[in-house]
Order: sequence, then structure tokens, then C-alpha cells
Amino acid sequence: MRGIRNDMRKRLGERIRELRKSAGITQEELGEKAELNYKFIGELERGKVNVSIVSIARIAEALGVKIGDLFSKEKIPMQKILIKEKSPFPQFSSQDLHLIKKTLRLLNRTFSKV
Repeated sequence: MRGIRNDMRKRLGERIRELRKSAGITQEELGEKAELNYKFIGELERGKVNVSIVSIARIAEALGVKIGDLFSKEKIPMQKILIKEKSPFPQFSSQDLHLIKKTLRLLNRTFSKV
């Protein structure tokens, strides 16, 4: 029975990864849209964790698919998901904002381990 559960988790994870990549978004972006931690998304895609139905619903909604599509082998035409953010700092260039975001992510990762 354990092998069956592991196989089911792995297939679900592979499907989520396939749909996420088709949508052109990163694990971090999917996590943000689904209000889930990007580390959890990574573990889920590798079939390492169990997932609740609530998290499955959030992921499906974030990917713009039906829940059943996460369990289907059919190819689904996906549109790239664009995440538009209002800039709270209009005085900064897009390159500056990119560096600020990168710095904040690094700080978040650093301090989440403490």
C-alpha cells in the first residue's frame, strides 16, 4: 500500500510541475498565487509530501485549471500567467525593483531558517 501512495504523490507532483511549467511560472510564483510556501510546492512536485484538498484547490485555481485536471493525463492548452504588481516604489527602475525583490527573498530564506 505504501508503494501505491508514493506513486500517487509522485504522479500528482509531476502533473503539477508540468502544468506550472506550461504556464511559464516558477515554484515561487505558484506558491505566491496559491498562498502556499514555495518550498512546499517543490516538495509536492517531487512527491515528498501529502497534500490537503484545500491546497489542491488553491493550486488548481492558481494555475487556472479544474481540480480534475491535476489528475488527468490530457494535455491542457495553457496561457502564460502574468503576475502584474503595482509598484509601491515608482521612483525605482525595473532593474532596481528586481534587485530589491531578490534581496527580500534572500532575507526571507535566511531568517525563516532561524
